[in-house]
Amino acid sequence: MGAQVFNILSNRQPAYTNQLSVNKRGISFHDFTLAYLSKCRKSEKAKRSYYDAFRHFSIFCEMYNLSPMTYDIGMEMMEDFVYYLQSKANLMSSTVFNHLVKLKTLIKMASFSGYDIDYTYSGVNVKVDEHDVITLDRDEVTQLYVFEGLTKSEETVRDLFVIACMTALRFSDFSRLKEENFIDNTIRIKTQKTGTLVIIPQSKYVRNLLRKYNYQLPKSPCIQYFNKVIKAVCRKAGINQPVPYERTIGLERVSKMVPKWERIGSHSGRRSAATNMFLAGIPALRIMKITGHKTEEAFMRYIGLSKEENAATLAGNIFFH
Repeated sequence: MGAQVFNILSNRQPAYTNQLSVNKRGISFHDFTLAYLSKCRKSEKAKRSYYDAFRHFSIFCEMYNLSPMTYDIGMEMMEDFVYYLQSKANLMSSTVFNHLVKLKTLIKMASFSGYDIDYTYSGVNVKVDEHDVITLDRDEVTQLYVFEGLTKSEETVRDLFVIACMTALRFSDFSRLKEENFIDNTIRIKTQKTGTLVIIPQSKYVRNLLRKYNYQLPKSPCIQYFNKVIKAVCRKAGINQPVPYERTIGLERVSKMVPKWERIGSHSGRRSAATNMFLAGIPALRIMKITGHKTEEAFMRYIGLSKEENAATLAGNIFFH
């Protein structure tokens, strides 16, 4: 954050003043936000995220007896709000970042609506933790694929997850696969996120799973339940190798080792597929035709390739023979 000592940090009552406010055109930020969110055409999911950020800002304002106009929210107030999210709400850095982005957007919308704002708000930023990519290697995918002793719902989630591990499809795509997507030993689908058509060869595991369900894959549960179940499935299957867990929660840095299954979720399938394809020798540019990454740099950041795995891949190149 900035070098200025925050009002909250110094235990003083915040007193944000704007000497030029007499001639400014503003509106209560609270009133503007409620009016804007009631009329905007964002999805209900997106609206919920804005309301959540606004709820925290409202608590912050109530705590310090603030009733800001649109032009009152400048750098100092934003910095204090971030500190509140970290020290009082005790939120993870990624959540703090998301709330800050939403609040900035609301202020920007107030400006677009013709109200004056304090543009110094845009100078406040939050560093987000860089998460290690947790993926399953090919042996672990097989370990999961052949594991028995699951309930019916666990088996459904496991099978869909294995398909993700072999196709690099997102949850939003593998959860809506239908018979019409299975053509000539390929999977063809327009991805929901980008609208791009991807064509993916069916691996042996995928073909076997499609036959198992007679090409009518079972309906996937919601992503929250899916993530909960796949963790339980991985735990049962013995995917318990210790992996690092590092997060900033509130003002505290948490660093520990946890069993791998704790960090597996629906997106782990997509990343596992991309990583294992690369390790199998498939050129990055060809994999990117499936994953949709625009640059090789972005793709290499995306996959979970350790330094040891990278060295092993290079060792197979004729240059090192």
